Amino acid sequence: MKLSNNFWLIALLLIIVSCSNSNYKTHESGLKYKYFNHSEKAILPNEGDIIAIKFRYENSNGDIIEESELFRTQLNKPSHAGGSIEDALAMMHKGDSALFLIKAEDYYTQTRGVRVPNNIEPTEHLHFFIKMVDIISFDEFEKERHTARISNERHEDKLMEDYLNRTNITIEPTSSGLYYIEKTKGTGASPVPGKKVTVNYIGTFIDGQIFDSSYDREKPFTFKLGVGEVIQGWDEGINKMKVGGKAKLVIPSSLAYGEEQMGPVPPNATLIFDIELVSVEK
Repeated sequence: MKLSNNFWLIALLLIIVSCSNSNYKTHESGLKYKYFNHSEKAILPNEGDIIAIKFRYENSNGDIIEESELFRTQLNKPSHAGGSIEDALAMMHKGDSALFLIKAEDYYTQTRGVRVPNNIEPTEHLHFFIKMVDIISFDEFEKERHTARISNERHEDKLMEDYLNRTNITIEPTSSGLYYIEKTKGTGASPVPGKKVTVNYIGTFIDGQIFDSSYDREKPFTFKLGVGEVIQGWDEGINKMKVGGKAKLVIPSSLAYGEEQMGPVPPNATLIFDIELVSVEK
């Protein structure tokens, strides 16, 4: 992610100057640090708070490993003794910026739970430049999410209403919210939950844009029905079909991927599937 040139130019100059001498302070955790901006009158984060930070860290040679313009995370307990990233964040007031030295092996294996990259010496100290942009309590964060969720649900409901009116769909949804529109009545066997079914399908967004199609791949899709291998709307809708049948499923996000981004599917997306039931396992 590209950062503000001015922000990182100042940060880089401060790091160069700071690294040229040894006047680091040592926190009670063992963490070595230097403040660039520091205000003891501003608020400190508590464990569990949601913090917004800008950060950049380098290896001991000054090579940039990772940087982010704005990153939100929850402040957790220290992941290891001797000076951790959590110790660093816990001592930063809102608006503070500082440089921290953290042993590479501890950061990767204890904090991130991964192996130290081959191009980094485990015993070297990584240089973390961090700016504490904002601090909010977890309760405040949950209120924000709740407000955003309600707003997204209302937006999705309005798009759904427009779509149903535009396509003259007048049937009532099932109790779960699924719209099942039978196009061709199947005459073959019914699917059995726990058994495999094979389908062809076209998946579109509510604006008509295709995001997936088994026809384009020239290969039907097979999965086990009713065991959570596919989205809930599929399990419910295909269970109503018979082999040879075709149906349109209008699936609200609550029966699809919800608030999650899934490949090309954005959060809170209503999905439309035209499905043909090709075969079922007996």
